[in-house]
Amino acid sequence: MIITLTGTVTHKDSHSAIIEAQGVGYQVHMHPATLAAVKVGAQIRVWTHDHIREDARDLYGFSSQAEHGLFLKLIGISGVGPKMAQNILSLGPVIEIEKMIEKADVEWLTRIPGIGKKTAQKIVLELKGKLALGDFSGEGDEVVSALVNLGYARELARDAVGQVEAGSVEDRLRAALKQLAR
Repeated sequence: MIITLTGTVTHKDSHSAIIEAQGVGYQVHMHPATLAAVKVGAQIRVWTHDHIREDARDLYGFSSQAEHGLFLKLIGISGVGPKMAQNILSLGPVIEIEKMIEKADVEWLTRIPGIGKKTAQKIVLELKGKLALGDFSGEGDEVVSALVNLGYARELARDAVGQVEAGSVEDRLRAALKQLAR
């Protein structure tokens, strides 16, 4: 299974990018916000999910570990496939999506084409109370704790950590501090 992919973007269209790594080009499906940040010719590192079916094998890409984690939780719900999960991720930052699910905001989720009221209710029922709201195991917890120790509110620290890319604890802390300085 491919968990992360680092390479050069050689092509992109409205739904995917081709990332060449070690002489192999991988088609990686991404939601529009992630694709907008992708530049042809640039080096990129993405978290991935390798989705295998009888008739296809698709690779889905995410800009952060938090995005990847929420995607996995969403596709774990019966009736929510990878394309629908990608559409849900296009609603905004992970922390915002998680907050809306925790608030049981069904109307907000139905803004996505293909998600009706019943599907939105199912998503809320399955995930409410099970989301980390920006806290991640391992290094995410350390970064949130470090920010709290520096005097930031826990929720503000979680929001900042939820918006940074994966990396070492030091890199994530530095990026989170930059987010908080804005």
